[in-house]
Amino acid sequence: MSLRFRRSMKLLPGMRLNFSKETVGLSFGVPGARYTINSKGRKTFSTGIPGTGLYNVETLSSGSRSRRGSEDEGMSSAEVTWENTNPNNRPPAPGLFARKAERALNTFLHDIYDAEAADGAASVIEKAAALRAKYEELKFPLELIAFLHGITDDKYETEAAEWGASLWQYRELVFSDKYVRKYFTGIKPSVTISTGITTSLNYNEQTLGFIWAEVLQGQKKFDEAVAVLLEMVPDQMVGISLADIEVSKGDFDGAIETTEDIQVFDDATAMMMVLRGVAFRGKDMQEAAVECFKRVLKEQKILPEALVHRTLFERAESYALMGKKAMAIKDLEKILVDEPNYPEVEKKLAGLK
Repeated sequence: MSLRFRRSMKLLPGMRLNFSKETVGLSFGVPGARYTINSKGRKTFSTGIPGTGLYNVETLSSGSRSRRGSEDEGMSSAEVTWENTNPNNRPPAPGLFARKAERALNTFLHDIYDAEAADGAASVIEKAAALRAKYEELKFPLELIAFLHGITDDKYETEAAEWGASLWQYRELVFSDKYVRKYFTGIKPSVTISTGITTSLNYNEQTLGFIWAEVLQGQKKFDEAVAVLLEMVPDQMVGISLADIEVSKGDFDGAIETTEDIQVFDDATAMMMVLRGVAFRGKDMQEAAVECFKRVLKEQKILPEALVHRTLFERAESYALMGKKAMAIKDLEKILVDEPNYPEVEKKLAGLK
C-alpha cells in the first residue's frame, strides 16, 4: 500500500513542522534564512533553501480513556500503569547497596501501583508528602508522582498547577535525577492529545510537556500551552495539540493553515483531518467540514474506535447544522452501537428527535 506524506505544516508565523517519508523536524525563521533543529543533536542554520530537521516519527496508539467534552475541559483523569518489563510487573529492585531513600521510594512505588489495590489521588499525594519530609533527595520523583495524580482530583487543582509549572521549568534537572532515570522508565501515563487520540509513553520530558500543556489548555491559558508545546521535541502529536488549541481558542483560520495538505494514512493524520473539519465548521463551511470527516471515515478500518467515534460525532454536528437531521441521527446511533455511554450523544439525539 502506498502512502502519501505531507511535507510541511505551519505551526506559527515563521515556524513549520517538516515531514518526509521517515522523518520530522522543526525549522523556523524567514524565507532564505532558517534555523533547523535535528533531534540527533545537529543544529543548522541555512540560507537560500530552508533546512529540514531529521527526527524519527512514531505514530502513537490510541487507548481507552475518559473522553474530554466537546469544549476543552483539560485533563480530568490520568491512567497510570507500570510497564511489564519484568516477570512480576513491578518496579526494579533497588539493589543490595541502595540508600535508605531509594529503598523507601521503591516501597512507595510498589505500594501505590499495586494492581490489586491501587491508591487514589489523595492517598498517593499524602504518602508522597510524608516520604518527602523524610528524604529531601526524593523531591523530583515524588513531585512528578504527586503532579500526575493531583491533576485527577479537583481538590488539588492549585497544588497541581504549582507542581506542573515547577517541574516544567526545571525539567532537565528533574529527568536527569538518578531515581527518575531508574524508576520512571516503567511509568506510562495516558494523555489525551485531542478527543480520540491518546499517547502512552514513558513518563519523560515529552510526556510531561503534553500533560502540562493539557492542564494549561483546560485552564484556558492557550498562549502558555502553546509556549510549552514549542519547547518540546517536534512530532505529529505536538502538531495535533497545537491545532487542537487553535480550534479551542477560535482561531479557525490558523487551524486550517496548520492542517493544510493533510492526507489520511494513520491515527495522527486522521486526527489532524478531524480538527481541520471542526475548523471549517467554525467558519460555517459545513460542506468542507463534512468532506474532511468523510475522508477520515473512509479509512476507519485502520483507525482506533475512539477516533472513529469522534469523527462520527463531529460529522453529526455538521449534519445537524445543515438541517440534515436524519443523517446526524444515523451517525450518533452508530456511536451508541459500540459505546452506549459516549458523552453527549443521548443529549444530542434528544434534541434532534
